[in-house]
Amino acid sequence: MYAPLTPEYYAIPGTQRCVFRIMQERGDTQAWNLYWLSKPETDCLLLRHDEWFQHYQSLSPDQTLAFYEALDTEVINRLSLASVVALPPRQAIPLLAAARLERTRFYALFGGEVWRHTMLGRLFLAARLEDSHSSKPETAADIVWIDFHTRHPTLKNGTLHHHR
Repeated sequence: MYAPLTPEYYAIPGTQRCVFRIMQERGDTQAWNLYWLSKPETDCLLLRHDEWFQHYQSLSPDQTLAFYEALDTEVINRLSLASVVALPPRQAIPLLAAARLERTRFYALFGGEVWRHTMLGRLFLAARLEDSHSSKPETAADIVWIDFHTRHPTLKNGTLHHHR
């Protein structure tokens, strides 16, 4: 999981059937990863659990349907978005940068390229969190650089190439 804690920690206090508990019960790691990547304000729930409803805005029914459809949508090299967000953060970053997210309805509903940039920023955070839990020191070869101004970056032989 990309988030620092499991969905249970983000759950609505005193409520058994909230989206976070459902994801936790079903072991739906890909949905939880995509949700955490897409909604950074979710992290505020950990700080202000007593004021949960002031920091949380649920997805509308249409957004929820588009969210789950997006998980099943092929976005790059025959991989679904669920397959991409199931990968470790450093592997997911270049794939998400090159993914055809516009194939999903959720792309338009969640801000288009702003959504991609939000998710990439969160993936970099997830990678740093993962690094903080490993004892292996980071090297220059481990760093992935993304140029957010390119239209279609691709990964070839472990190197990210940009097409204008």
